[in-house]
Amino acid sequence: MEFAIYSRKSKQTEKGASIQYQIDCCKEYIVNHFGEQNNIHIFEEKGISAKNTERMQFQNMMLLAQQKKLDYIVCYRLDRISRNVGDFAVLIQQLSLWDTAFISVQEQFDTSTPSGRAMMYMASVFAQLERETIAERVRDNLFYLAKKGYWLGGTFPLGFTSQRVVQNKHSYCYLVEKPFEMNIVKNIYTLFWQYGTLSEVKRQLKKQNICTRKGNEFSLTAIKEILANPVYCKADSEVIEYFLEKGAEVTFTEKQCSDDCGLMVYNKRNYTKKSSPRQDMQYWIVALAKHKGVVSGEKWVNIQHILHKNSRQYTQHKTENKYALFSGVLYCGICGEKMQSKKRRNHQKTMTFDYICRGKLQGKCCTIQNLLGKQTDDSIEEMLLKYIEQNDHFYEIWKKWKEQYQHKKCYEKDIAYCQKQKQNYIDLLGNKHISDEVIKEINNKIEELSKQQKLFQYKKMLYEKEQYYLKQYQCSTFRMLWKKMSIVQKQQTIQYLIEKAIWNGKEIKIVLKQ
Repeated sequence: MEFAIYSRKSKQTEKGASIQYQIDCCKEYIVNHFGEQNNIHIFEEKGISAKNTERMQFQNMMLLAQQKKLDYIVCYRLDRISRNVGDFAVLIQQLSLWDTAFISVQEQFDTSTPSGRAMMYMASVFAQLERETIAERVRDNLFYLAKKGYWLGGTFPLGFTSQRVVQNKHSYCYLVEKPFEMNIVKNIYTLFWQYGTLSEVKRQLKKQNICTRKGNEFSLTAIKEILANPVYCKADSEVIEYFLEKGAEVTFTEKQCSDDCGLMVYNKRNYTKKSSPRQDMQYWIVALAKHKGVVSGEKWVNIQHILHKNSRQYTQHKTENKYALFSGVLYCGICGEKMQSKKRRNHQKTMTFDYICRGKLQGKCCTIQNLLGKQTDDSIEEMLLKYIEQNDHFYEIWKKWKEQYQHKKCYEKDIAYCQKQKQNYIDLLGNKHISDEVIKEINNKIEELSKQQKLFQYKKMLYEKEQYYLKQYQCSTFRMLWKKMSIVQKQQTIQYLIEKAIWNGKEIKIVLKQ
């Protein structure tokens, strides 16, 4: 008989059953109940959560089951497979279609029997209930702390330190203002309100010799963090309206608003993910704090709108740059910063662009001369083409480039796999005995697979496009091929060929990648 043992451990700690212990228990169960003459496949996941079934080894095991090469899937405990009732229900339905039974050693469940299937569903319900109960308790605790306005720890925002107090034999921390640092914060808000850009605030702070706690210059990111931090905002009706529109949980009413109170925000970051990214405001919990706010709600909200608008414009500028060929590879020879492309209108009122040192744009004392964009692109482009034609360096690079694409996998199998999985889920929908909850989960799975399939089809199209250009090169010179490329393709080729181009004020030096 064919068996698959699946073991998983979400965190590499000493607590809980280890991967090897789970495997040994499963092997012992198979030997005791089915004898020793069996073929066993081992699938193990380390440091992977059971939140969903998008796990590499799990998917490999399911692919084997789909091919009807497995009689049983065995795991140490039910929650090693899934803690989601919908996912688990769909899984059992799939396995039944593929004539594969499921065994949980710890709970003694075997889906080859009707009673085993019923008990399995019940156990999965309780596993999900436990998970949701824990999450609810954590959120309830955050609400309790929010109502008290406690500081939960971490690096203090600029302008504050903490003060520990004892209440009912419990110790808590509150934020307390540091006057000298808070004056810097007020200055940053005043400067931004006056100039409206982060770069100008940074420039003005440097002129005034204002530094961070560690004596460094304020970065654009640090300035933006201060301006976007609600801890400096007064608790008034304007800020309540703003956070409610964003979907955040506000723990106080307009009657409780006061200029003497600032704000505390909880659940801002998702600590279950790497680097703890900031969550959307709909997950935030906003509360009254014990410290005073220094910026009115109206002013703080308007600043958030300006920041958002500036950020959106900057992103569009970065993604829509289809005019500067050497953007990203051209560097300043004095300060080492990149030469950034910047559009302008010339004397004939037509649009053109220049390359300007990013250090100069950020207020650094760099004296490098600006470059005319179109003339610079034409000059470097001709230098690059001549260098490629006169030297053998390009052919070495081309060989590596060609080998890279020859080893790229074709996405036909991925597309076919997604199609098969979709068809399997569609077949499940024809079963009259499945519940509405399972139907909902199946439809979600079909939608996810459709998105994956479209992504693989797009990657396949890009791959075939690159193969076309490889064939084109074989029957033409590089200069001929260059003329046929779009500006985006030229930018990609330049970034692949050139390590950097350095402008020292007199000439441009090109450094090719080795």
